[in-house]
Amino acid sequence: MKVVRLLLLSTVFVVACSAARAAEPTSGERLYRRYCASCHGVAGKGDGSVTPALQTPPTDLTRLDTDVPQLMRQIDGRSSIRAHGTSQMPVWGEVFEASLIREPHRRRTALLQVQTLAEYVRGLQKRSGAP
Repeated sequence: MKVVRLLLLSTVFVVACSAARAAEPTSGERLYRRYCASCHGVAGKGDGSVTPALQTPPTDLTRLDTDVPQLMRQIDGRSSIRAHGTSQMPVWGEVFEASLIREPHRRRTALLQVQTLAEYVRGLQKRSGAP
């Protein structure tokens, strides 16, 4: 009888934990909300809370027709050549890598974060009906 109770309690616990995890945003969404939503808006439409303070309005990410590798290059920003002047969008690859300073593989982990974020942004395009 104790074994049956223990098994039942274990099953309830696993189901409860799975339901709690399903309610959490994906890691891509968490990264997006933390680093991008203030400019690009929660839905990616370019209407974030800081938009009025920016000289150039942020891109509506739902209208982009960009694949994940190209999004990764744009988000990472470390290998692109900047034109005269500065870019308003941070070089997120550097930001992510700096935040992982104690990690032994920080460059790879930063690139993984960039990829996760790019995949999430690509998903915003698909949800809006973009290709």
